Amino acid sequence: MYWSSLGDFLAMGGHAAFIWPSFAIAILLLLGLGLQSRLAMIAAEREHAEARLEAGRDGEGRRDA
Repeated sequence: MYWSSLGDFLAMGGHAAFIWPSFAIAILLLLGLGLQSRLAMIAAEREHAEARLEAGRDGEGRRDA
């Protein structure tokens, strides 16, 4: 499909009322999922570090091969 102007592109052949909000919703959902994942990772890393300290394994004296 070819558009002769930016206005024609933004109108999306008369379907802009459905297309642009769907793009906005998809972008917001993806950003929210990324933020939620990042926050969950930070919390899991914090819990892991606390568990290692409670177990007396702070990383010093490790014997990895």
